[in-house]
Amino acid sequence: MNNSDKISWYPGHMKRAMEHLEKRISDVQLFLELRDARVPFSSKNYHFDNLMQAHNKEKIIIFNKFDLCNQDITNKIIEKYKKVGIQCIATSARERLNLRELIMMTNTYKSAKFATVGMWLMICGMPNVGKSTIINQLRQTTPKLNKRKAIAKSTASPCTTKNVAGIKICDEPLAYLVDTPGVMIPNITEEEQGLKLGLVGCIKDKIVTKERMLDYLVREMNQQQMEKYYKIYGLNERPKTGGQYMLAVRERYNHYNYETTIDFILNGFRIGKLGNITLDSVELLN
Repeated sequence: MNNSDKISWYPGHMKRAMEHLEKRISDVQLFLELRDARVPFSSKNYHFDNLMQAHNKEKIIIFNKFDLCNQDITNKIIEKYKKVGIQCIATSARERLNLRELIMMTNTYKSAKFATVGMWLMICGMPNVGKSTIINQLRQTTPKLNKRKAIAKSTASPCTTKNVAGIKICDEPLAYLVDTPGVMIPNITEEEQGLKLGLVGCIKDKIVTKERMLDYLVREMNQQQMEKYYKIYGLNERPKTGGQYMLAVRERYNHYNYETTIDFILNGFRIGKLGNITLDSVELLN
């Protein structure tokens, strides 16, 4: 990818959020770095790592959307991380998987100096990795809080949260979570990373060409010998390209135009209808 092809999506509120994070970081005891389990490395924002290391802060990596990924790959990644002392956990906020275990992990970091004011955590990640859903579900695990309305707004579109705020997530021990907007890296120089992030919704569809995303998705699903993605739409043969797949699905469902069909397929992928897949390889750890 040359300089003219770089993907750059860094709205003003993201820059302001990073500046505010730097001001709040001294108040925070622990970071929760949220990634999409389908792109466990591509959804890492190195800015967060730099910030944590500069201020000597510890973190837990959360691989969210575990219900949508290839779970064997995620488990291998977690095993490798833990061998080098990196704390991590797989969650599904949608299915409330491992949320109590996550709270138990955070409790191991509590300090006496936070006993009165409570422990302050900060959750960070790229857009649309599930931060707001995680926060609302964490509150649901606390009896006194689970009857209250959801505080963090959750949608299927990136960039819903635009401010930095503190939210109570636990009474015993007292814990607050600082919610932050999803922050993208300023420039994505590798086309493949851009396509992956576009597919899982970290980048708005208008930033990455949908046709290229679909072509890449079909190629990856074919390489991983997946069958559900075409059989679920009543197709008998494995499509070789995204265009071939789109035309077959369009004919099957009598869609009005190409864009409607592509949106139909991409939305199906994003909710897990086409099968569980991880787009990043374990080899990226090496």
